[in-house]
Amino acid sequence: MKRKRLAGAFIAAGAAVAIWAAPARAQFGPAPVALEPAVRKVIRRSVELSGTAEARRQSVLAAEVAGRVEAMVADEGDFVRAGEPVCQLRRLPVELELAQARGQLQAAAAALAKMTEGYREEEIRQAQAAEASARASLARWEQEYERTKNLLAEGASTPAEMDAVEASYRQAKEAQAAAKASLDLVTSGYRVEDIEQARGQAAAQDALVKALEDRLAKMTIAMPYDGFVVRKHCEAGEWVSVGNPVAEVVDLGVVRVALDVPERYLGGVVKGAPAPVVVGGLEDREFAGTVSQVVPYSEEATHTATVRVDVANETEGDRPVIAAGMLAHVWLPVGEEHEALLVPKDAVIRQGGVDLVYTVTDRPPAAAAARESKKEPTAAEREQMAEMAERGALIAKKAAEAGVAPAGVKFAVAIRVKIIGGYGAWMEVEAEGLAAGTPLVVRGTYLLSPGAAVVERPKEGAARLRPDESGLRRGEGAGE
Repeated sequence: MKRKRLAGAFIAAGAAVAIWAAPARAQFGPAPVALEPAVRKVIRRSVELSGTAEARRQSVLAAEVAGRVEAMVADEGDFVRAGEPVCQLRRLPVELELAQARGQLQAAAAALAKMTEGYREEEIRQAQAAEASARASLARWEQEYERTKNLLAEGASTPAEMDAVEASYRQAKEAQAAAKASLDLVTSGYRVEDIEQARGQAAAQDALVKALEDRLAKMTIAMPYDGFVVRKHCEAGEWVSVGNPVAEVVDLGVVRVALDVPERYLGGVVKGAPAPVVVGGLEDREFAGTVSQVVPYSEEATHTATVRVDVANETEGDRPVIAAGMLAHVWLPVGEEHEALLVPKDAVIRQGGVDLVYTVTDRPPAAAAARESKKEPTAAEREQMAEMAERGALIAKKAAEAGVAPAGVKFAVAIRVKIIGGYGAWMEVEAEGLAAGTPLVVRGTYLLSPGAAVVERPKEGAARLRPDESGLRRGEGAGE
C-alpha cells in the first residue's frame, strides 16, 4: 500500500510538470525557492575592499645554541600550545656539565657559610683551654727560672743547669704567645678579605650553574604562543649552529586583513569599528572583523594608507577555518550613521538591464494588480487568471489522488531596486513598494520571471546571519 502511494506521488509530480510546461513561459512546474525578509537598520556607510588574510603573529624559530637535533617534536600543520616543544637538541653532555657545576657550587657555598658564621663554640673553648694550659706552663717555668737563678748565685747550681732551665722558660713563653694568638683568631673570626674572596668564588660558581641551566633550556626550542607549524627547516640527526632556522610558526587565533584604503576614505575610518569580512571559499559565512590599526602614512605612488582589520578565527577539527593567504573582502565603515533598507545579497538579480528582487504573492500577479487598482481585468489578464486557476486546481487534484498534501503554490513578483551599497551579506537598496519584512527570494532567483509559479522550500546549507548577528547593529556595517 505504501509503495502504491509513493508511486502515485511520483505520477502526480510528473503530471504537474507536464501541466506547467506552458510554451509561452517555458517553466517546468513551480520553481522551488527559499525566502528571507528585507530589514531596516541604522548602519554606517562602508566601502568594500579586498585584502589578504595574514597571521597576526608569524615567527621563524631558530637555535640559540649549537647541537644535534634529537627529535622534531612537531610536524608541519600541527597545532602547538605555547611553551610546548617544537624541536629537541641532544641534552646529555650539558646535563653532565651542569651536575658537576652544581656540586662545585655546593662546596663553595659551604665554605662561604663557614667563614660567614665564624668558628663554633667548641673550637673557641678548645682554643681557650690551650691558651690557659700554655699560660700555666709559662708560670711554672718562670718560677723554675727564678729559683735556678738564685741557686746559681749562691753556688748551689751550675751554669749548665741554668742554661737548660732558661731554654725551657723561653719555650713556654713562646707557646703561651702562640696559644693566645690562636684564641684571638677564633674569637674574632675570619678576615673580611677571606670572606669576600669566598663569596666571590661562590657567586662565580652560581653564575656558571645558571648559564648551563639556560643553555640546557635553550636546547628545547619551544612554541612562543599558541599556533601552527607551517614549515620545518631541519630533521632529526642534523647539526644546527647558533642562529640556524628550525621551524616557521604562525598564530592564527586572530587573522589580520591588510587593506590599501584610498585617502578619501581615511577621515571616516575609526580604530575599533566593526567591519564585516567574507573570505574566499567561505562566501556563505560572514565573520565579525574589527579595525585594529590605522597607519597614518599614505603611499606616494598609490595615495593609499594601510588599515588592518582583525578577525577572530575559528577552528574546525584541528584546522583553522581561515588560513593565511586567503583572499578576504572587507566592508570598511567610512561614513555616518543612517537608516537603511537592507536586502540579502542573494536576493538581488539583474534582468533586462535592471536590478530586481523577487517577492511572492498568493494571487496571480494579474489578479493582484487588478484588485489593487480596482479596475476590471483585461481579456489577457482574465485569460492568465483562468489559466493559473486551472493549473492550481489540477495540481491539487493530482496531489489528492496520490494521497499527498498539495504544496502551497505562490507567484513571483518582481520589484525594481536601486543599489546603494554592499554590507557584507546584505545590500542597501531603494525601492518603491518594498518594506522591512517583505519576503524575498534568495534561492532559485535565476529560474524566475514575473508571474512565475513558485513553491517555498527550506534554504540549503547554513542559515544566513540576521543583521543583528552579523555585525550590522546600530552604527555598524555598510557598503558603497
